Amino acid sequence: MSTTKNQKLPRIVKIILDIIYGLLLVISAFLILWIAFSPWIMKVSDIVITSSVPVAIGSGTDPRFEVSIAGAESESKGINFVYVNEAQGVLRMETTDWYLIFISNISKLIIALGGIYIVYLLRALIDALLQGEVFTHKNVVLVRRIGYAVLIVAFMQAAAMYFAAKEVLNQLNINEPALGAPSPFEAGVILASLLILILAQVWSYGLELEHERTLTI
Repeated sequence: MSTTKNQKLPRIVKIILDIIYGLLLVISAFLILWIAFSPWIMKVSDIVITSSVPVAIGSGTDPRFEVSIAGAESESKGINFVYVNEAQGVLRMETTDWYLIFISNISKLIIALGGIYIVYLLRALIDALLQGEVFTHKNVVLVRRIGYAVLIVAFMQAAAMYFAAKEVLNQLNINEPALGAPSPFEAGVILASLLILILAQVWSYGLELEHERTLTI
C-alpha cells in the first residue's frame, strides 16, 4: 500500500510531462512549418503576418522611460524628474518580410525544441523512479544533463531574443519612444540550472553512499 502511495505523485507528474511533451512537439512542428511556408502563405492568400519581439522601453545600458509631469502640486513636493526604469514590453508588427518573421520566431522555436529535450529527460528520470531505480549512475547523468540543457537553452534563447530585437529595431528605425534590446540573460534561469547541477552532484554522492552500504552488507 505504501508503495502505491509513494508512486502516486510520480505517476501524476509523468502524465503531466507526457501532455507537455506532446504539446511541445505540436508547437515545434507548427513553428517550423509556419516559418518555412509563410512566404507561400503570404503569396497565395495575400495576408499580412503579425510578428513580435521583446523590447526594453528606453535606450542605453540603463534603459529608462521618462514620464511627463505637470502642475504646481508636483513642484511643491519637490518632484523634478520621474521615469520608469527597466520597463519592458512586446513590439508587435504586421509584415510581409520573411526575414523579420524568421528572426522574430527563432527564439520561440529554440524554447520549444529545448523544452522537448528537457521534458524528454524528465520523463526518463520519472520512469526510472517509478521502476524503483533511484540512486543509479543513469539518474545522475540525467539530472546533470537537465541542468546543462536548461542553462544552454536559456543562453541560446536569450541571445536569439536579443539579436531579433536589435535587428528589428535597426530595420524599423523607430524614433519615439526610444526602444532597445531587452536584457539578454535572466538570473533566475541561471540560478535554477546551477541548483539542478548541484542536485546532480548530491545525487552522485548518494549513489556512492548507496554503493558503500551495499559493499558493507
